[in-house]
Amino acid sequence: MNNYIKTFTLILLFTLSSTAYKAQGFCTSGCNDNTYIDSTDPNTIEYDNLISVFHATIAKEKDGNFKIWGQNTSSTGSGDLLSPTVIGPGSGYANFNYVGTPLRVAAGSSSTSHQFALLTTDGLYVWGVNDILINSAITNFNAAFAKISINGKTDGLPAGVAPADVKMMFGSYRTLAIVTCSGEAWVLSFNGAKNGDGTAQNNANNVIWHRVKTDVAGNPNLENVVAMRGTPNALFALTSTGKLYTWGTLTYNNSDGATSRAYATEVSVPNGAVPKMIGMTQNVTGQSYYLLATNGKLYSMGDNSNKQLGDGTTLSKTVWVQPKNMEVQGSESVGILENIVWISPNEHSNYAGTAVINVLTHDNKQWGWGSNKGYTLGAPFDANYDPIYMPGRYNPDDLAIPDLLSDLEITDQVIAVETGGHATVNIKKCSKSFGYVGHLTNGSMGNGQDIDEIYVRYSYLTDELNVCGTDLGPKIQNLKICTYQKGNLNTSIQEALPGEVEWHATNDPNSPILTDISTVPSGTYYAFFSIASGKCREAGSTVTVSYYVPGSQAIDPCVCFNDAATGGTDNDTKLGITLLKRAGKTDSNWPMTRKSGHIALESNTKGFVVTRLTTAQLDVIKNAGNAVEGMMSYDTTVNCMKIYSEGDWKCFNTPSCP
Repeated sequence: MNNYIKTFTLILLFTLSSTAYKAQGFCTSGCNDNTYIDSTDPNTIEYDNLISVFHATIAKEKDGNFKIWGQNTSSTGSGDLLSPTVIGPGSGYANFNYVGTPLRVAAGSSSTSHQFALLTTDGLYVWGVNDILINSAITNFNAAFAKISINGKTDGLPAGVAPADVKMMFGSYRTLAIVTCSGEAWVLSFNGAKNGDGTAQNNANNVIWHRVKTDVAGNPNLENVVAMRGTPNALFALTSTGKLYTWGTLTYNNSDGATSRAYATEVSVPNGAVPKMIGMTQNVTGQSYYLLATNGKLYSMGDNSNKQLGDGTTLSKTVWVQPKNMEVQGSESVGILENIVWISPNEHSNYAGTAVINVLTHDNKQWGWGSNKGYTLGAPFDANYDPIYMPGRYNPDDLAIPDLLSDLEITDQVIAVETGGHATVNIKKCSKSFGYVGHLTNGSMGNGQDIDEIYVRYSYLTDELNVCGTDLGPKIQNLKICTYQKGNLNTSIQEALPGEVEWHATNDPNSPILTDISTVPSGTYYAFFSIASGKCREAGSTVTVSYYVPGSQAIDPCVCFNDAATGGTDNDTKLGITLLKRAGKTDSNWPMTRKSGHIALESNTKGFVVTRLTTAQLDVIKNAGNAVEGMMSYDTTVNCMKIYSEGDWKCFNTPSCP
């Protein structure tokens, strides 16, 4: 009988798959929380979760829906929606019947006339008063909600640009501008001679998109744009490299003011400033510029006829200046305004004497200055104002009045603000409703009323909104997990005192408290301040625990262990340990015959035994900081092979992922 030798061969397969996915520029999708008081990264800041024009507002909610209300907002293009209404399929005044998924919105106004644009995955839809945002030759003088084509392209976008390529869509009077994920800047305009490519403003050029170019030799395309803002007469761009550009009518650029520019011209950045946000406002044709730096310093330049530069004068400036507080206001002393995290100038509206801006500081306080026409600032007179601390608050001379949810107190925390032409909208912490100050007409306050009156103080007697980026409860962040993981809500908390935060499965602080928050499945959860904290419990902060999606990040963090590739001539195992008589042989093809391994172990009398430890012993190694990525051991408590990965021991019990 032949001696049948059974061999034990163990091939250790360390073939790891870590697929790299390309990020598409600086584009984001869904609800972008890099905004308002939590805004940080200049390349991905969302400027437009709230858009206010003269007497109308659009809000993007956390679920991705856009809501609209105010003058000319109905789908007919002439009627008014008196309450926040979803821009979605419906009937009557809400007959927004489009194809695809909503992506971006934009708006422009001239006094009491408004026009709006919605970009879906299918293309551009427009409605409202003709010739206010989009040229009437494009809309065929149709005021009702309808899809448009431009220059023969049925989605209404520039050549080579698809809806998913649009990072930002900005609107102002007779102007629509877009920034693409790849950093291109495009303009569709028939006002202010601001095509940006050197072409004239005429009937032919007014109805096509123009790729913005620079004024350097050869006029190359303006590249790496991450934000574009402006006014009816000029535009302002920020690039991912921290450079600024402007073009259009009566623009400014350090010692070179009130000059019309047919191409994008680089604007000097203040010494030491790293740009975070940009903005503009306008009085008649006078342009004013704002630059917010990452260190919280704000700079302004240009026309100052409405005191919109905030430096205490009405003199135009051809160099950057810093806004400053001119008198003691509450706890605020005189001096340069610092620690600003968000700016919102009036930029979408065309109306004389409405150059104004509101800003937020890191401690959630609001400042506003410039024109108070329509009582946009909530100041007592129709005049121009130096910076006001917490403008529009109830009884500014009484600092002891307790907080009320229906008005703005000096002690309140403002977490979002959007400045319009005749009104300002803000959101304060611990209020489900938004605040409104200024001229109420044609449903512009969104409280269901069609009346005409002035609010000189903020009122929060409005409909509830759940605006993206305005969590009312604790500061938290969404979590991404791999398909084989559970989420740990503790890692979502961004508060200084995490113990003050409690978790619920519903947006109700009176619902049962979740006790096990360290291993939750994917889903939506709500964080509230605890009763013991003494903090606001009116509304919770929403966190989403979701799985990583291939292609949604530059590097896939979910490293998976794929099945071994067998066969082929390029998958030899080059290292082997054998207890058989192969050792020392020069005429053998071992271990190369064992394919697709890193190490081949071979024996016909011995088995391969890895380290055997209990769960508690493995935790001792981890807690002592001695565990390293890829360390292996057999867990005798739960009877599985474990691999140390991403900060924890994980059973390697599936063929795909530990």
